[in-house]
Amino acid sequence: MSGSFWQRLDGAARGAAPALMTLMLVLVGVMPLRLPFYGVVAPVLPLIAIYYWAVHRPDLMPFGVVFVLGLLHDILTAAPLGLNAAVFLVAHWIVVGQRRFLVGRSFLVLWWGFIMIAGVAAILEWGIFSIYATAVMPGEPVLFRTLITMAMFPAVAWLAIQVHRGFLATG
Repeated sequence: MSGSFWQRLDGAARGAAPALMTLMLVLVGVMPLRLPFYGVVAPVLPLIAIYYWAVHRPDLMPFGVVFVLGLLHDILTAAPLGLNAAVFLVAHWIVVGQRRFLVGRSFLVLWWGFIMIAGVAAILEWGIFSIYATAVMPGEPVLFRTLITMAMFPAVAWLAIQVHRGFLATG
């Protein structure tokens, strides 16, 4: 009986690895750096993890987890409540719907797919924020944040690959 308990606990911990990794990226992404205007153009690191897990293990990154991580990101960044939750959910939904075109492809194809998702997410974020502010918001901060996020994809994807191989390949 104890063997099955420990096996179930191990399986639960391994299954939680994608959500915990994304949570870590939410926290790392909101760490204050002493750089001018960094908060405005800080990369949206959780979007990269959500994309990766939606392609490779959507069963371990369900919509509910994506929603909660988006709300937490909103709270920690002082964004309008639900903004990132909505953006993350739409991005996740699109990727899960298109994953058959992404699974098993080269890294460059995955990166290109992320670039397109990040662009959609940026437009959606800008639109929702403009509606929230009841004014057309400047697009430059969103553009720079999106470009930085796109450039961070290889590093965060490498981390996700390590988590995938280390915790999930043997589980």
